[in-house]
Amino acid sequence: MPDERAPAALTPEVADARCDPGLPPAGPHTGRPHPVAALVDRIGDLFVPLGFDVVDLPLLESARDNFDVLGYPQDHPTRTRLSFFPAPGLVLRTHATSGGPRAMRAAAPGPLRTLLVGTCFRNELSSPYSGSQFTQIDGLVVQPGAGLPDLMGLFDRLVYGLFGPGHPWRVRRGDYPFASPGFAVDVACPRCAPGCDECEGRGRIEIGAGGLLRDEVLTAGGYDPREVVGLSFGCSVERLLRLTHGLTDIRELLVNDVRLLEQFDHAGPPAGPPQKGTDRP
Repeated sequence: MPDERAPAALTPEVADARCDPGLPPAGPHTGRPHPVAALVDRIGDLFVPLGFDVVDLPLLESARDNFDVLGYPQDHPTRTRLSFFPAPGLVLRTHATSGGPRAMRAAAPGPLRTLLVGTCFRNELSSPYSGSQFTQIDGLVVQPGAGLPDLMGLFDRLVYGLFGPGHPWRVRRGDYPFASPGFAVDVACPRCAPGCDECEGRGRIEIGAGGLLRDEVLTAGGYDPREVVGLSFGCSVERLLRLTHGLTDIRELLVNDVRLLEQFDHAGPPAGPPQKGTDRP
C-alpha cells in the first residue's frame, strides 16, 4: 500500500521551472508606515487635540537660526566639530529646535502651538544608543500667560501617551542655551532588570528636554517677551522607539530590513489620554 504521506513526484514541466512551487506567493504585500513615521504620527495624535500643528522641517537650516538665534556660542561643540556645513551660512540641521525661529516669525505676534519634525545630523560615530542621523520632534508654544505648569502638563502628556498611565517620570534642571530655566525629562526605565545596560542600573533614563524660551529667542522670533511666554520641549524619535519597542540598536532603523520593520505593530489605536483641557497646553 503506498504511503499517503510521501510527497508527490514533480512533473517534468514543474521540475524544469525556474520557480519553487513550495514557496509562498510573491505578493501583493500590504505596506505600512516606517516605525519612525508611525511614532511621529502617534505623538502628533497626542498634541493635535491641543491645537498644535505638525510641521515637517527641511534638511537645511541657516546657521543663524540653527545656532546664533538660539544662543549657541561660536566655540560650542555642536557648531564646530559636530556639524556639516554644505555651503556658507547653511548647515545640515543639528536639532529640530532650530525650526522654532522660523515658525515664530511666521506666526508673530499671534499665538503659536506647533510640533516641528525634522531629520537631524551630527558629525559623530553611531552607536546602538545614538546615531549620526536621527529624527527629532520639538514642541513650541508661544502665548500670553503660559508658564511652568503648562510645560509640566505637556511633559506628562508625552509620557502618558507613550509609556501608559502612571508611568513614573521626573524633571531635573538642564543647561540649554535657548531656555531658562531648562529641564531634562527622565522616566522610569521600562526595560530595567539586574545588569540593565539601558539605564546602567540607575532605574531611570532621559527621554527629552525643554524649558522656557529666553527673551532673546522670543525677540528674534518677532515677539515681545513682556507680553508672551515661550515653551519648548523636544525628544528623539529613535530613542523613544528603542525604549517603547525593546529595540537594541537604533541603527537598524536605517537599514530598511523588512524582517525587522514588520515586527513593529502599527494597528493599535492612537496613544494618548482623553481629549480634555484643550483650551490650554
